Amino acid sequence: MKDKARIAIYIASAAAVLLLITTPYSKTMLGGLSGIREGFYWIQDIVKAPVVFSSRIFNNYIWLVGTKKENIRLKKNITELKARQMLARDIKNENARLKAMLGMKEDWSDYPLYGARIISQDISLMFKSVIINRGTAQGFYTDMPVISTRGLAGRVISASENTSQVLLITDVNSAVPALAEKSRIKGIIKGLGSGKLNFEYVRSDEQLNIGDRIVTSGLLEIFPKGIFIGTVRSIRRLENKMFAEIIVSPAFDANKAEEVFGIGRIPQKKR
Repeated sequence: MKDKARIAIYIASAAAVLLLITTPYSKTMLGGLSGIREGFYWIQDIVKAPVVFSSRIFNNYIWLVGTKKENIRLKKNITELKARQMLARDIKNENARLKAMLGMKEDWSDYPLYGARIISQDISLMFKSVIINRGTAQGFYTDMPVISTRGLAGRVISASENTSQVLLITDVNSAVPALAEKSRIKGIIKGLGSGKLNFEYVRSDEQLNIGDRIVTSGLLEIFPKGIFIGTVRSIRRLENKMFAEIIVSPAFDANKAEEVFGIGRIPQKKR
């Protein structure tokens, strides 16, 4: 089709040139030749138009295909970069957790620690507990204290061969003998069931301040002394009440924790 169009243009051009050479010039003839020239250019444009249009469409198509491929490549690169960033962030967080766990083992070197992973969480309104993937076969037992890198988590209330249920300190059935780390004021930490703790049996005239750290006191010999529990969030002293109303924010958060440690009994020294 393209070759035929070129042949037609050549024939028309040759005819026009031959006519100009063999015909004497006159005003009438010049006027006629002007018409021929205009007609020739119109014919040329009409013949070339489909070729030019097709060429433009083909070039635009090639450009669009190239742009689409480039977009796909760029999106793939962006996706790979995001994946690498997420992986690097996960590795960084994992390293931080492992470092904290290693530091914990050093802090509690006098006690045997047994690592475990939280595999489920009780979402009922009655209890605040978690299930871990370690049981009696791995050294866990009933009333075993459970801690995290942040602080006290709770205690084991039920242990099977390979799993255990841990009652969290935020549960209303939980009670932990505690004291203020700085002032040494003693009391009992009880769960409120709402993610907060109550520091009970502290007299209103005691010098306790917001932000004070609360740790285990070691009484009753269930929880070792000095485990971080949380910080004092609010204190309310009423004139007609002997004890202050003290709210403590727990250090442990079951929604964010993944690993915990069970604190084993101190081996009895042989005499």
